[in-house]
Amino acid sequence: MRNFLKTVFSYNFFKVFIYFIFVFSGSLKWIPFPIDITLLGAFLCVMVLVFEIKSITIFRREVYSQVLLILLLMFLFMVSNLYTVSYIYSEKKNIAMILNFLTVLYPFIVFKNIVFEELKNLMYVIGGFAILVLLYVYFTYTFIIFFDVTQYSESIPTYLAVGIMLSACFIFSMSSQRVTAPLIIYRIILLFLLTQLGGRGPFFNLILCIGVYYFLNLKNIKLNYKVVLSAATAFFVILFYLHDIIDFIIENVNIDRFNLLKASQEDESVIYRVMVINKGLESFYSHPFIGTGIGSSGIALTGIDQVEYPHNLLLESMIELGLIGGLAYLSIYLYFFIYNLEIVRKDKKLLVLYVICLLFFLEDMKSGSFDAWRINLFWISIYLVQYNFRMDSTSKKVIHSV
Repeated sequence: MRNFLKTVFSYNFFKVFIYFIFVFSGSLKWIPFPIDITLLGAFLCVMVLVFEIKSITIFRREVYSQVLLILLLMFLFMVSNLYTVSYIYSEKKNIAMILNFLTVLYPFIVFKNIVFEELKNLMYVIGGFAILVLLYVYFTYTFIIFFDVTQYSESIPTYLAVGIMLSACFIFSMSSQRVTAPLIIYRIILLFLLTQLGGRGPFFNLILCIGVYYFLNLKNIKLNYKVVLSAATAFFVILFYLHDIIDFIIENVNIDRFNLLKASQEDESVIYRVMVINKGLESFYSHPFIGTGIGSSGIALTGIDQVEYPHNLLLESMIELGLIGGLAYLSIYLYFFIYNLEIVRKDKKLLVLYVICLLFFLEDMKSGSFDAWRINLFWISIYLVQYNFRMDSTSKKVIHSV
């Protein structure tokens, strides 16, 4: 607890905290605050950035390569203003690109060392806060705000936004060195709330990411009496109480949403996604090389210049930037995931961040848009900062030993 408090009240934690507030401000609009949280977060980030710019950190070449790919895609979006068919949505998207740029710029100027511990403690704070709020609305029957459209409010984050954050908190808990009873309870509550929200994407993406985590971490997993005892306890609990557990979990869950075969034929959200994907592909086929410009996805999908996107960042980049944009988007993630694949096997903290990046990439490919791309960029940037200083410290140790 002493180390936790020491970390939370440090300047490094403050730099991570305001960065998080700025990036995730869209999900915090429900908090009654006199100032727009996005503007406040951006202002604080700029102030810290100006203060920290007096000393510039030199990053490794491979870090700059990955950042340049991200900036290239942003540059293509900005250039497409010259030929875009959109006037209304393009303005909103240009602002989003500026925020995306600040998201990438901030960590590479502000952070001077590894910030994993600060971020881990922040995620525990967020996870604990989310649990308290969600359990309150769950047991007071106001959980309906996530399902009933008549209760919808723009200030309240969607069940998908809440679900993906619960998944991120769960993955971050895997970085803990010891598995304790409070940690197990924390994870169980996160999973319970995730199922109650009913979001298929966050749930299935979490399962996939946990599988990737354990596959890449196989050589570091050690079987001891604690692991065996915990596994045996879990097995017998499930064996004797499985029926009661299932009844409790699915009491308020629409099980049909998790039946992928049935959902693909009956679920309106799935049918809608298929429709916009088809329209998006038609737009791409009509303008395959450079697309129809930034913000044009609204026109392509609805015929009206409004905010609308195909819930898939690859397709969105292809609609607005054509084949060039699609390849630029793919190159960012292919390079990131392939280049770092072997590196993360050797470092558990990097592995956690790598899997978090995979989690948000998968969510963006199902439900995301470039309007909120800075959430994904947040995790990639944090990973690259952690990677840079981790590799530097390793190199120094090797040189010192020689």
